[in-house]
Amino acid sequence: MMEKKAQDTQRIIVSQSMLKFVQDYSKQINKPLKLKEMVRISNVLVDYCMYGNTKDINETLGKIDDYLQTLFENE
Repeated sequence: MMEKKAQDTQRIIVSQSMLKFVQDYSKQINKPLKLKEMVRISNVLVDYCMYGNTKDINETLGKIDDYLQTLFENE
């Protein structure tokens, strides 16, 4: 039971950090992201931090990179 609570606490901390990271990144690249986009991206980053670089996470990160590139191409 204690281990589950520690994992939940760790996930909460990582989630907060990743959401802040995505928000700061959005400001840094001067491309405002919608709340839904920020949450989705931060969720993938949380999974990356918690579980490492799996095939699925790597593919999803690639799709996120592609999406962010379209933001620059559509200027």
